Amino acid sequence: MVTRNALETTPASAGFTLALGVLVALLMTISPLALVELGFAYDEAGGNALEKIHPATMLAALLVLVAAAGAGNPIGWALQQVSDSRSLVPYLGVIALLVVFSLRVVHLPFTHFFDTSLLPIFVYVLFKDMRETRGRNLALLLHVLMAFNAGLGLFEFASGLRITPLVAEGQIIEDDWRSTALLGHPLSNASLTGCYLLILSLGGGRDLPSLVRLSVFLLNVAGMVVFGGRAATVLLLVLLVLLAATRLVGILRGGRFSPSSVLKGLVMVPLAALLTVVAAEAGFFDKFISRFFDDKGSAETRAEMFELFNHIPLSELLLAPDSRQIDTLKHHYGLDFGIESFWVSFVLQYGLIASLAYFAVLLAFSIDVIRRVRPGSPWAFVFFYGVASTSVSLSAKSPLLGIFTLMILVLLRESRRTARAPLASTRRAARLAHDHG
Repeated sequence: MVTRNALETTPASAGFTLALGVLVALLMTISPLALVELGFAYDEAGGNALEKIHPATMLAALLVLVAAAGAGNPIGWALQQVSDSRSLVPYLGVIALLVVFSLRVVHLPFTHFFDTSLLPIFVYVLFKDMRETRGRNLALLLHVLMAFNAGLGLFEFASGLRITPLVAEGQIIEDDWRSTALLGHPLSNASLTGCYLLILSLGGGRDLPSLVRLSVFLLNVAGMVVFGGRAATVLLLVLLVLLAATRLVGILRGGRFSPSSVLKGLVMVPLAALLTVVAAEAGFFDKFISRFFDDKGSAETRAEMFELFNHIPLSELLLAPDSRQIDTLKHHYGLDFGIESFWVSFVLQYGLIASLAYFAVLLAFSIDVIRRVRPGSPWAFVFFYGVASTSVSLSAKSPLLGIFTLMILVLLRESRRTARAPLASTRRAARLAHDHG
């Protein structure tokens, strides 16, 4: 018999937890930029097929196979996963069709689907059901790595040195002050750091003492500045204000609240304001603010990307634009570094019909993740997809969605006892009814 807790009992629990910890470390420390710096042809021509896939994706796939084999009945285990999450079959089906579509129709590389689209599924299957002890240990590891990433970003900003150089289309960009830290590209750093801050605000820091939680929060707020993500920062501020307003309205309507939390807020707000003033006087925000006035053509390219649609016949737009024509148009409009919108870029690569199918299963997968975690996670999804809308992100090779899925499942996990008790009761009732029927 296959149980829902197979991942907790097979293979040896301690060994499997260690393997999951290694997976988390790989995801959070080995960025695509780091792979390129290490000499892998990850996002470049040449090299063998394995160089095109992130090591974390390969490890995650292996762990899924180990979990399935360790369950005793791999087919039954797989059917249980499908039964638990109705989005898995449509999602995997659409990805398979897109791989064939890439090879046979649009003639584009297909390896980016492994890291961008399959990695999140592997992460979901591996982390969706965890004992509290395992979940807490992995959460602490995530907190440590996010704190280290922000600290490393601040060091790079202050020293002018980078652990990994910023590379775009094979070119090293020397005149960009933004930090790359552990998570790689500054936009990836800003997106994931913003997700982390929002998750902390939603209760994702409950495994940390309150003072440590506050310190990690402030450290990552400073990180947002040195990563220079304008859209991520603005959207984060908007959502945090809306979240605070929603909670305030709930309290005014008679909702429960912690007096100690209110007292902490009354102390911390003026302290945070003081720290902000001191940092501003020291010039900490100068480079970040300057990006709003001189974005080096970023806003212009976001406007010009829509000009590409004027050159594509409707039939091609629906089915499959000519990739060579798209490359020519991108060069003509100065978009060689990418179309800065995931949605637009995907449509221009695969056509509207294929894109809508992918967007639909992506939404279904997101809903499955939301159902697995504590209330409030839709706020984080709004932020993640909002920021993805301003960059190439999910239309290119990236572990971004996999890391975000990991953060949500680990930091906003439900207690195993609370989350599974109703299901267990239902099953016991069903067995009793069957026995006495």
